[in-house]
Amino acid sequence: MLSKQPSSTNIYKKQLPGLAVSPVFLCLLAFLLCFSLYLMISNERRINMLEERLAKVETQLTEIAANLDLVYEIFVEAQKIKEHIQSRSRIDQEQVQEITYAILHNARRYNLNPYLLVAIAETESSFYRNAVGKVGEHGLIQVCYGTFKMMMKDEGDFNHWRDTLHAGARYLVYLLKRFNGNTILALAGYNAGPNRTRERLLAIGSPYVKKVENCYRRMAKITMGTQYSCDLINAGWAKSAAYDLKA
Repeated sequence: MLSKQPSSTNIYKKQLPGLAVSPVFLCLLAFLLCFSLYLMISNERRINMLEERLAKVETQLTEIAANLDLVYEIFVEAQKIKEHIQSRSRIDQEQVQEITYAILHNARRYNLNPYLLVAIAETESSFYRNAVGKVGEHGLIQVCYGTFKMMMKDEGDFNHWRDTLHAGARYLVYLLKRFNGNTILALAGYNAGPNRTRERLLAIGSPYVKKVENCYRRMAKITMGTQYSCDLINAGWAKSAAYDLKA
């Protein structure tokens, strides 16, 4: 007996459900592909943002490390200066600390050698911050009124020791620049006035320069650090940075 063959109509009818499902499957596949692409792009953006944040953190950590090194360097310098002032004067501990950090502040501000400022202060006032000289000089490093006005213009108070220290530091910067970094000539000019011939300047200023040099040598014995010269002639500037005369 011959078997009954299915008609072509029945075959198409059976295949119609499969054909109806295919567009849904394709849409689902397309959605999954788009979603995967979105995740890839999103993750890449997150990775880039993370890399940027890590770079910023690394920069901040580097800056913090540099600042810690600077803080430690200043702390060591402060300890040495305080010990020297205590051994060379009779002022109280609070004044020792205030004078120490005022000197360091002005030295860092103008890239001066702080130990030279200490030597000048010892020579000029024996670290008595309110000292007044024979011709009216004021402060730790004995600044006269005319020099104070020239350096500070209308700023500061001539009767305040911090302001006269600031003015004196600026004046020392001016002299070091004028004499091309020669600290001996700058010190002679600080004492005798710079508007003289070299020979006359050294003749008048030499005794003062010698006193400052003796004080500076005492400081040099406590190991000042590689950024400061042990030779007085080159002892004005710190070697670690550029300098300029800005307030």
